[in-house]
Amino acid sequence: MRIVVREDIPEDSELRRAWNELALRMDRPEVFYTYEWAVAVQRSYSGTQKPLLFLAYEGESLVGVVTLVWQRPGSSLAFLTANTGDYCDFISEPGKRREFVGAVLSELSQRNIGNIVLTNLPADSSSVAAISDAVSRGQFYLHSRSAYLCARVVPGSAEERSTLKQAVASKKRLRRNMRELEKQGRVYVRHDTQWDQIAPILQSFIRAHIARFLTTGRISNLIRAERRAFLSELARELSQSGWVTVSRLLVGEIPAAWNYGFQFAGSWFWYQPTVNSSFEELSPGYCLLAKIVQLACDSPDIDVVDLGLGAEDYKDRFATANRQTLYLVLHKSFFDHLRAVARDGAASVAKASPRIESWIRWTLSSVVKLRTRLQESGLAGLIDWISRRTWSSLFGFDEVLFFDWPAGEEKCKGPSRLKLRRLDSDILGAAAIHYGDDPLTLDYLMRCAQRLRSEEDGGFALLTVEGTPLHFCWAKDFEGFEMAELRRTLKAPCANAVMIFDCFTPPSERGHGFFADAIAALARRLHSEGKAPWIFGAATNQASLRGIEESGFTHQFTLGRKRILFLERAKDSIPSPEAANISRSVPAR
Repeated sequence: MRIVVREDIPEDSELRRAWNELALRMDRPEVFYTYEWAVAVQRSYSGTQKPLLFLAYEGESLVGVVTLVWQRPGSSLAFLTANTGDYCDFISEPGKRREFVGAVLSELSQRNIGNIVLTNLPADSSSVAAISDAVSRGQFYLHSRSAYLCARVVPGSAEERSTLKQAVASKKRLRRNMRELEKQGRVYVRHDTQWDQIAPILQSFIRAHIARFLTTGRISNLIRAERRAFLSELARELSQSGWVTVSRLLVGEIPAAWNYGFQFAGSWFWYQPTVNSSFEELSPGYCLLAKIVQLACDSPDIDVVDLGLGAEDYKDRFATANRQTLYLVLHKSFFDHLRAVARDGAASVAKASPRIESWIRWTLSSVVKLRTRLQESGLAGLIDWISRRTWSSLFGFDEVLFFDWPAGEEKCKGPSRLKLRRLDSDILGAAAIHYGDDPLTLDYLMRCAQRLRSEEDGGFALLTVEGTPLHFCWAKDFEGFEMAELRRTLKAPCANAVMIFDCFTPPSERGHGFFADAIAALARRLHSEGKAPWIFGAATNQASLRGIEESGFTHQFTLGRKRILFLERAKDSIPSPEAANISRSVPAR
């Protein structure tokens, strides 16, 4: 067996053919083993990942393929597809696997590669025994642990398929949710396999996925340009063979759920699903998966619906089997081997105790925040920040100014090229993509996504004509408004009073007056709806107060809170109705 090593994956139709023939002869063929998958990774991550391709030949015939990549230059090698593929493996016929794996590891040993990380390797793959056999020759020390348990739906025989289909259809939750969805429009499922069908819907899928993750307090991997490029390249490549399937559950013409998945060698893969947050309460993703399982039961060429990595509860409701994946690490150094074993042992202990794990996460988060502030402002700045925070908590004076929008007066308008739109998941997704490298903005968008679940709050965004969000703000009834800064619940000063709050301009867009433009536009909108717009600003935030006044709002009263050690008292400045020329009740209680 002859090993050829390359530092790229050539765009070669003959290699594509031979590679995919090997992938189809694997013990369990997976779409992740195809040439198309590897080349899509190479194209999309070319700026950060350089492949190391190992090709094994007997004569002129290709008999083995594996593509690795440096995790960090000179540190350790890993599967090229580890960050994108649910399963990774050495690709060859099972009968050639032991020889092929041994040849590759021998080559790596001769190159003095110290660390090799092989993650997402199926436990039922013949590569596991081949790696153990190669390691026994003394070239590497092997550490192995369980990685993921992947849920699967195996339809089985014709009789079992019929039983499974009926069991899925009889689920009360499915029937109830489908009835509720049908009240909003005709419900049907569409499966697109051609690139000209998939390309137009990728953008809406990506934005929905990002917005959905923000709602659950997480950051989607699709926020990164490389990941978005990868999905596009992959769909373009796999569609040539009909191996990609983008499924949508539609209510009328509105997508309620998506799955970016694959149909390959008898497997229908549930790879990257998401839902439209507007339909969240009706579990549209659950409904879409149920429809896919039912269709698989009717399709003799589908042997398994693979639900992939991740232990979500909804998968367990469908699963009839599981597949284990492994995390293997090979070290040349015995010391590095012991350190890896100890690290995994400590991690297992932490995960076994939620309290310990929570404490570790909190400690690490606090250290990171302090280190970031230290890097930004230096030791003197950090000490000054801690001192000011301590003094403010013991002897602080919080003062908040309240402004209203005088009725009947036309205020200055923002630039005609800017438009105020009600915030929705599509705008949130677009904003997260645009500001993906800005942690401060992402934190704010995460808060917005979670708040969108509430019907009481209305979010708005100031957009360019291209749809780029420049500023965000919210509106809520003044009556009962919780003023966190003062620890008080407010009473409306007039009928139909609405509070504009939580205004935010991404740091890269500050200094252009978008705050004033946005709140003026929102005030006009609220006023046209018969409401009385109000807004507030902290006395210490002079930039905010200037923007409020520039937009046309007028100061009416001030509320304050004085702290002396652990005692607090209100210190307000509220003019009489006659002096203020308004008729309002006391604004706080």
